[in-house]
Amino acid sequence: MHKPPPYRQLPNCPWRADSTALRETANMRSMPNQTIRFFSASCLLAALFWLGGCATPSPSAMGRDEHANTRQRIVSTAERLVGTPYRLGGESPSGVDCSGLVQYTYRQAGIAVPRSAAAQFQAGQPQRQVLPGDLLFFRTSASRQVSHVGIYAGDGQMIHASSSSHRVRKVSLRQPYWRRHLVGGATFLGGPKPTVTRQWPTPEIPQG
Repeated sequence: MHKPPPYRQLPNCPWRADSTALRETANMRSMPNQTIRFFSASCLLAALFWLGGCATPSPSAMGRDEHANTRQRIVSTAERLVGTPYRLGGESPSGVDCSGLVQYTYRQAGIAVPRSAAAQFQAGQPQRQVLPGDLLFFRTSASRQVSHVGIYAGDGQMIHASSSSHRVRKVSLRQPYWRRHLVGGATFLGGPKPTVTRQWPTPEIPQG
């Protein structure tokens, strides 16, 4: 019976075969910064898919996170706002836009964050792998700036205020649209020091 090659978790991207790990490590040194940023976003999305296909972190694992209660409060608040009308500039239960949803839910947890998605992206700590309550950023417009933000809810899902649906929604990150436009993840709840450079993505974002 043919046995698959052994797998191990690498710090930059989950679940890569050992046979390719050394080649990727060597190639990373010669990659331009732009490619590395794309690689980081792809790895983050792959990690989200892996979590969504398996399970959310166990209660014991979340219990080891000193911010577990805060994360739960952020996600619970965001879930209560599902169905809330989208309102540009809104930041209350009567209506929110994408960054207003983040600002309101974080405020309920006692955390102050900037108002716009771009400013939140700049202020947060970049994360290759996010936990529930962390933020996901997207470039959905023609400009190079981050233009959309959502709250990671676990199980490969995100809560965000959708301008096209005119309401707050909980959506699957498996949708190709989110894969194409993902820039990266960030946290305001501690975590390791930043491992990626926070720069605006260039127009040549891979579509795969």
